Amino acid sequence: MVGARGGAGASVVAASLARAAARRRAPVCLVDLALVGGGLDVLLGVEQDPGVRWPDLADARGRLDGEDLLARLPRWGPVPVVSTERGGGPEPAALADVVAALAEVTAARSGLLVLDVDRAALGTGAAGAALLDACDEVLVVTPLDVTGVAGAAAVRDHVAGPAALVLRRPAPGRLAPAEVAEAVGLDVAATVRWDRTLAGAVERGQGPCVGRGAVVRAGRELAARYAGRGR
Repeated sequence: MVGARGGAGASVVAASLARAAARRRAPVCLVDLALVGGGLDVLLGVEQDPGVRWPDLADARGRLDGEDLLARLPRWGPVPVVSTERGGGPEPAALADVVAALAEVTAARSGLLVLDVDRAALGTGAAGAALLDACDEVLVVTPLDVTGVAGAAAVRDHVAGPAALVLRRPAPGRLAPAEVAEAVGLDVAATVRWDRTLAGAVERGQGPCVGRGAVVRAGRELAARYAGRGR
């Protein structure tokens, strides 16, 4: 998952997808690949929960035990989370081995590994950007505005494998989803409508997926898209 521009909502969509997939009884892990930031665990409301974050994994090398790693992570409900924190993001030397271990254990049980990729790393040769090439599909979260479309086209140019759009409403200039898809050259995997419950849920420490709002529905749609892959 990668945002077309700042504020696109890629982390929210990634969390929604992971939560919905976990509720389908699939093993899931959500990985924050932000190089700098407060941490995905803050968005999810689990920043005070025990468990290892990226700074704790700075020395992780070689073939790691994915099951053991999953058991040591903080959890957002049913979803284990590898989060950046103010102390730092993923170390490039550890990143590939950690992600490989998590990918192996989730794939072995027909699960899903969701990567929340830092857009700033694209085009820099950073390890997080290189992981995009190994993804089954890259979802580009794109607001329905001109800057979002331009950003999505730029992201698309850095993605070698399959990719699709997740479109975020509202559309202040009345851009239609079909127009955006044609301009960017990618199909639309889902459209997320404005969710008035989102900001309040995050501020209360519940995370972005509560009730039956638009974000939850989009997560379910995306989880259905990937259900059974790898079986």
